[in-house]
Amino acid sequence: MPKAIGVDLGGTKINVLLIDEKGNILARDKRPTDAEKGKDQVIDKIKEMILNVLEESKLGLGDIEGIGIGFPGIVDRERSVSIYAPNLGEEWKEEVPIGEIFSNFFDIPIELENDVNLIAWAEWLVGAGRGTRTMISVAIGTGIGSGIILDGKIWRGSHGIAGEFGHTTVLPDGPLCGCGNRGCIEAIASGSGIERYAKSILPQHPESLIWKISNGDLNKVTVKTILEAAEKNDSLALHIFNYAGYYLGIALANYVHIIDPERIVIGGGVANVREYIARPMREEFYKRVLNYMKERVSFAWAELGEDAGGIGAGLMILYK
Repeated sequence: MPKAIGVDLGGTKINVLLIDEKGNILARDKRPTDAEKGKDQVIDKIKEMILNVLEESKLGLGDIEGIGIGFPGIVDRERSVSIYAPNLGEEWKEEVPIGEIFSNFFDIPIELENDVNLIAWAEWLVGAGRGTRTMISVAIGTGIGSGIILDGKIWRGSHGIAGEFGHTTVLPDGPLCGCGNRGCIEAIASGSGIERYAKSILPQHPESLIWKISNGDLNKVTVKTILEAAEKNDSLALHIFNYAGYYLGIALANYVHIIDPERIVIGGGVANVREYIARPMREEFYKRVLNYMKERVSFAWAELGEDAGGIGAGLMILYK
């Protein structure tokens, strides 16, 4: 069975996987990114991890079809060059010829792709999107990213940035987003957005359990502490998640009207609080989506977890 290496380069960790064409993980190496040590150190670490995975599997470069690399930022896929990834540091805010660097070192096919597109690709091929032709994947974590599978292919748009769902405006005068705009869904329903909203209203609610769980320190208020309070039926914590779910439902209805998918797959770290976000999200979504679409689009939770990016990177090689 054909095999490939998938590299998921993230701001905090690097995950290197050896996979087969069914997305099965045959070997892995996972390490901290240590981006603060510089671009060259990150690249050298990835090379070392790839060689380590092959050695552990008793395979040589000739035994795999190639190496796919998922990048947490903007890429020029045709030139195999990364364009911009501020989360990795200053050196990654300009072009880096990733494809050339790795193809010169390994002398096998190298493919570079945006990491969120690869999550969508993996979920579509071997995860929660199986059996569809058109699918939207939404990853809700510190920010909100999205990938689009359109008629069986990754849709990248004219400039490689299709799927920037997180910067859909849902509240014109809402909170400031990292992109500089106000009221983006990322500024409201991402992990950081949820935490910021909680901190803004907590001072008016001294009775909330969130205070007790966070030891009275606003700086210790996280999605996790809000979740703990929600599990104890704290009304403010439930409101905070309802608020995020409400606006997420609005944004997803807009998205569906543009893309017309069969399925919306939702994952990412904030999916852990789905019990509290899902109900208001679905309610608002179905209020706003066209009647014709209500029975024609389904929701699913991502199946591949934190390995989705690495699996998608490998599958990009195996399913060109």
